[in-house]
Amino acid sequence: MKNNIKAARESQGLTQQECAELFNVKLRAWQTYEQGVSEPKFEVLCKIADKFGVTTDYLLGRPDAKQPEEPLDEFARKEHLKSLEKVFMKKYLALTEEQRDKVLDFLRGVLAEETAAQASKLKMSRVYEAARSDDPNNAPHFAEYPEEELKKLDDDPDTDFDL
Repeated sequence: MKNNIKAARESQGLTQQECAELFNVKLRAWQTYEQGVSEPKFEVLCKIADKFGVTTDYLLGRPDAKQPEEPLDEFARKEHLKSLEKVFMKKYLALTEEQRDKVLDFLRGVLAEETAAQASKLKMSRVYEAARSDDPNNAPHFAEYPEEELKKLDDDPDTDFDL
């Protein structure tokens, strides 16, 4: 048990004093938990497990108890992330808040451009064009034009649709 309580504490980057205060025990009591001299009461053991995200079995050193997965590893497994996605998430989480904001701003810009491109594609109309010359290769055909351009043609008094 002693190594698991210590490992759980260290994984959170806490000192023994901080843990003693956090779980409302004396520093010496916490030290004896880590040394294996004594065991915390059940209520304290449950609080430690909850705070550190481990099982009480793990803290008690049961042989079949496994060290809990890192949160990112657990998330990647549950969400079936590809290894590249997991690496991306790990690198992203290692960034400062300012760097993360810049990444998010960049992604928002990419998304806005893509959304605008998709919207402009949706605003296309398919029209039947008549032959514009006597050339036999210029037969009537369908073509796509932005609705905005077609609206301008419709509103243009010089456009003669009665050819």
